Amino acid sequence: MLIAAGDIQTPYEVLGMVHTVVTRTPKTSGCGAPGGLPVQEAYEAAAKALYEAAIASGGDGVIHVAYDYRMSTTNLGCNNVQPAFEVYGWGTAIKTKA
Repeated sequence: MLIAAGDIQTPYEVLGMVHTVVTRTPKTSGCGAPGGLPVQEAYEAAAKALYEAAIASGGDGVIHVAYDYRMSTTNLGCNNVQPAFEVYGWGTAIKTKA
């Protein structure tokens, strides 16, 4: 899986931009149930989604990858809310040349 925050030395063809949004909530849920936000899991899921988008467009990697995030809330369905962690990811899909 080729994912890079910058450029690479290998020759490549640019296929276009790819982007994703991933949301994660605490592992435990319910009205008032405590639980930590899976922040690392969210970033890993965003990286995987970017790579899958590159594959779907005929590529084999993503370069110039960047992320942003925000804290949000989601409805628990019992007149309460829980925190949510959202990761926005984007990059350039590429096809490396042999």
